Amino acid sequence: MNELVTPAEATGRILSNLPVTAIESVQLAHALGRVLRSSIFADRALPPYRRATMDGIAFRGRAPSFRIAGLHAAGDAPPRALEIGEAWEIMTGAIVPEDCDTLMPYEEVAILGGIATLQGDATTGQFIHEVGVDAAAGSLLVPQGFLLGSAEIAIAASVGLVELPVSKHPVITILTTGDEAVPVNSTPQPWQIRRSNGPMLESILRRLGHAEIHHHHVPDDIQLLEHAVDAVLLTSDLILLCGGISKGKRDHVREVIEARLGLPAFHGVFQRPGKPLAFWNGPPPVFALPGNPVSVLATYTRYVRPALLAMQGATPPSPLLLPLASPTESLPKLTWLLPARIVNGQAEPLPPRNSGDFVSIAGATHLLEIPPARGTLSPGALVTAHSL
Repeated sequence: MNELVTPAEATGRILSNLPVTAIESVQLAHALGRVLRSSIFADRALPPYRRATMDGIAFRGRAPSFRIAGLHAAGDAPPRALEIGEAWEIMTGAIVPEDCDTLMPYEEVAILGGIATLQGDATTGQFIHEVGVDAAAGSLLVPQGFLLGSAEIAIAASVGLVELPVSKHPVITILTTGDEAVPVNSTPQPWQIRRSNGPMLESILRRLGHAEIHHHHVPDDIQLLEHAVDAVLLTSDLILLCGGISKGKRDHVREVIEARLGLPAFHGVFQRPGKPLAFWNGPPPVFALPGNPVSVLATYTRYVRPALLAMQGATPPSPLLLPLASPTESLPKLTWLLPARIVNGQAEPLPPRNSGDFVSIAGATHLLEIPPARGTLSPGALVTAHSL
């Protein structure tokens, strides 16, 4: 009999010894959502030249009006030196010549007959983005282990990188179990349900960019489960089992996995839903999630997703702190993993009737983590929230 662990203890045991996937190079267009495995540095100062940030005129000194010497646009080489009393018309993104110290936007200039008359007060240096103010040459721009978004891909392109070294996606196998669960496209008997856990997990994983996903459904038969597990142990980087991990007479998951990988790192967490959750370090790492849909969503969000990020060399993001929208009763002894949605910047709990009630959590965007034995939490109380 295993002792139950707290959510924090479970997280520590999961993240303490995870393998990290290999590295591959991908083109920038395919790097979104991947984990960077080598830091990105500035190849030159950013910006590399004095850059105009407004359309207008550029000049030096103080005078009520200037003769327009010509037009200077983005991409043009530096122009000739200005003569006394001259100014350049200058476009956003153009290099500001060294002999100009002020830029006046068109909104504050009247131009007539080649003469620009200032109609506002000019401040030296305004609207000039000086060399290197964003980053010095050689400075760190994006650290290794960063989950790449559109901004990071733009940064990579700006320093001349056409490919990026990223973590390979782990090969993930989903084994759902249960005699009562029939294919989605079949007509269930009154005592049966359609299989929803597999599509839910697959959709979550594919949304995160994971492509190497294999899903099989296994009846509640120990020999069939043994065969299914043996078939994927050597070809998977991570195995997710759904169901069969509680104390039922046909719950064979622990027996089968323990015979192959030894005792679990833990089996049972002080939480609801998802109390029977189990984890083996492997290889490969194995999560045994409870079979009810709300439990699957909660335990995946709280434990599996951070593990997947860690397996790719990323630091799992810190959860948010959100204010509660309504009074929320904590549980006496268990952490409550409570689905919620954000309304006007506050977390509105969507408590399911039980861990099989996935209808009640439609529209949920976050998973709240309500500590035990806190009584009734008042509206506005800050609680930990994990993005779904």
